[in-house]
Amino acid sequence: MKTLVKGALAGAAALAVTSAPAVAQNLMISASLPQVHMWVGQSLDPFADKLEERTDLTFTRFYAGELVGVGRGLDALQGGTVDIVSPLLAPYIPGAFPLTDISQLPVYGTDSAQITRAFQKLMDSDVELKDGKTFYEYEIEPKGIVAWGLGASGPYAINTVSKEITSPADFQGLPLRAGAALQTMTLENLGVNPVTMPAAQAYEALSRKTIEGILLSVADWKSYSMTELLKYSIEGVALGHWESYAAISKSAWDGLSEEQQKAMDEVAREVALENAEFIQKQYLEVRAAAEAAGTTFVQASDLPQELQDHIAEASVATWKQWIETMEADGHPARKAAQLWAELVQEEGGELPPGVAEYLAD
Repeated sequence: MKTLVKGALAGAAALAVTSAPAVAQNLMISASLPQVHMWVGQSLDPFADKLEERTDLTFTRFYAGELVGVGRGLDALQGGTVDIVSPLLAPYIPGAFPLTDISQLPVYGTDSAQITRAFQKLMDSDVELKDGKTFYEYEIEPKGIVAWGLGASGPYAINTVSKEITSPADFQGLPLRAGAALQTMTLENLGVNPVTMPAAQAYEALSRKTIEGILLSVADWKSYSMTELLKYSIEGVALGHWESYAAISKSAWDGLSEEQQKAMDEVAREVALENAEFIQKQYLEVRAAAEAAGTTFVQASDLPQELQDHIAEASVATWKQWIETMEADGHPARKAAQLWAELVQEEGGELPPGVAEYLAD
């Protein structure tokens, strides 16, 4: 196993010229999602609560986009509108975080806790990707923020209102919601007609049959009131996991004392892992409730072999397409993907057949 950086933000903390004295201060923290969402009520609030208990920091909290809307978190941090944004929905900020979508690459046999740990390792890694820069130095530091990974979503599954997928032909032209560019690649490789929209807008689209289904983790159904709406789901293959960040502006970070910085780093990591445990628990609860309401859950390994092969081929194609597209834009996607593949497998996940061979070329 590669040696990982000790301390989530050892490099970021070292950038502070001096440590401010320990003083009580209030920080403004904003979420673009409502408290019912697992990244708010079970992440932002515990993060702020624990820091208020352990330090002299206090937080003024804003929810559901009342201060900063979806996709505006980075601007708000850089412009000083708020001190902390959680979740900073990186995939909704086109071009700003080119490598963060890596967690949405298709894998097999993974859950929230595995991907959360793998993503923490990715952010801590001292493996150089380009120009001597690690993942954190390449992806986070240039934005003027200090960031931590959140509890990863559960595995993104193919879910439909009524359509059962029994052959590759059933994917052809099927209108399904995707939430980010990499998910769109995956769906296109399956033959689906992807419709990109935030998950919060999908309920109405599904209800009106504007779309037939959605790429979304089962644990997230409750957050978007979809438990009794979706009636068919393919499990066992994760068409990615949604990851993002809790982030504080560099100026606000530099205003913290060394003790406050240390506490924030520890709490952010602790809450991410607790959040992952909650997400897994919520997955089991939501799945049981949906099954009781008539939803059919099908394991990918129980699908017809032709369909299994089609999903595997589409998954490999997505890894290749994402890497080659990012590399063409000058980003170190191949090295990042090699590192990510290693970390996912360390956590017990599996790669789609053919990915390891492609990465080794």
